[in-house]
Amino acid sequence: MLAVVRPKTALDMAEIKRIFMFDYAEDVRLEKRNLLFWRALLGHIQADRAIEAGATILDVGCHRGGLLELAIDRFKPASIIGIEPLKPARNAAQRKLGIFRGHVQIFSEKEWNRIPDASVDLLLSHEVLPFFDDLKFISEQMGRVLKPGAFAYMVAGCHTENPLWPRWKEELQAQGHIVYDYSPLDLISAVSLTGFSPSVRPLRESGWAHYDPTEQNAFKYPSVQALLDHQFKHKLLFRFQRSSN
Repeated sequence: MLAVVRPKTALDMAEIKRIFMFDYAEDVRLEKRNLLFWRALLGHIQADRAIEAGATILDVGCHRGGLLELAIDRFKPASIIGIEPLKPARNAAQRKLGIFRGHVQIFSEKEWNRIPDASVDLLLSHEVLPFFDDLKFISEQMGRVLKPGAFAYMVAGCHTENPLWPRWKEELQAQGHIVYDYSPLDLISAVSLTGFSPSVRPLRESGWAHYDPTEQNAFKYPSVQALLDHQFKHKLLFRFQRSSN
């Protein structure tokens, strides 16, 4: 399941981390910076023709609902589901997606059982790998809720093959989050064992890499080369197709 927030001895810090990924302003900036990556993700799905209109889409780690909002506009689903451990983020997602005319459900990480078996046509996730405390559980739930032959697309740049991960891991831990070390092969192996056919590629291979070092951002880059390596080499897109059985 998605990891919960590390308890802190200082109550004010603990409460802040239960509300925001970082803080409210950084959450908003992070969502804006993710637009480029979300659009790249959805572009690959569209190119693969992995979903048809009227489908059900699940976003694991939906946070404030930004990726689902883009998916609605592009794919015209009939139903959307989000899983998000932070309650205020769930509330924000519910408000943002409330104008959607289809069926909207936003669940906590403990409510996978509310998603029926073989009911999801497409599963998405963006940069939530280090927050999974049990890859076997996540993989089994993916296999349970996805329809036979359906796809899961998962983006991950925070993994042990990325030289920036130790630096970013420290930032997340300093913010009060529990995170885990996984390699890309750890994810591929766990999901493959539950009946999926795995594929992987860089999320983006070319284009502009926006970064302003004067902004008070989380996830800073020590050099331009590190920025380019992250965005065009280490930020990976995994595609898992559920078996047809």
